[in-house]
Amino acid sequence: MTKKFKTLAMAALFLGAGAVAPVAAYDTINCQHDTGPTERAICASQRLQVLDAQVTEQYTDIMLDSHIKGEVKRALHDSQVAFLKRRDQCGADGACLTEVMERRASRINFYR
Repeated sequence: MTKKFKTLAMAALFLGAGAVAPVAAYDTINCQHDTGPTERAICASQRLQVLDAQVTEQYTDIMLDSHIKGEVKRALHDSQVAFLKRRDQCGADGACLTEVMERRASRINFYR
């Protein structure tokens, strides 16, 4: 299990209990580990690495914002899980990854 999924799992546990999750920073993809075609494709592309870092930063910032309350954070968490599933469906398809990640980067701030 990668660090990002551990963080999301921890958030889900807290959110499931009705509390606002004290989310730790969501980690970007670790290119030191060969974990699958999607992550290898992201690691092979500087543009995709930048998009991954951008989405990571946006997600973490919103989740840690004390002005954003539980229901919005739950919705953000759920949308992040859906995004990661959709991203991973792209496999090594760089065009698909770019489209999915750019869309997420442009829409994630709607939760603010």
